Amino acid sequence: MKTTFGQEILTRKVVDAAGDLLGHLADFTIDVDTGNIVAILIVTESGIDPNELPWPTNEGLLSVPVEEVSSVGNVVELAR
Repeated sequence: MKTTFGQEILTRKVVDAAGDLLGHLADFTIDVDTGNIVAILIVTESGIDPNELPWPTNEGLLSVPVEEVSSVGNVVELAR
């Protein structure tokens, strides 16, 4: 059976706790030992400076720890 979870979630909008658009989900980082997702990688919207955000960038993508995600639905909502 083909797994489509990755394809379904990629490109979803990522919003902060106030509902403001931060960007779109580009990828995620997986711990190879546990198989758990440890971070989501976000393409930030134009006009947003990733250097002003509390998370590091990884190859041009904002790397947000999974603990910062409050929910995943039609959009990915962050806790702050």
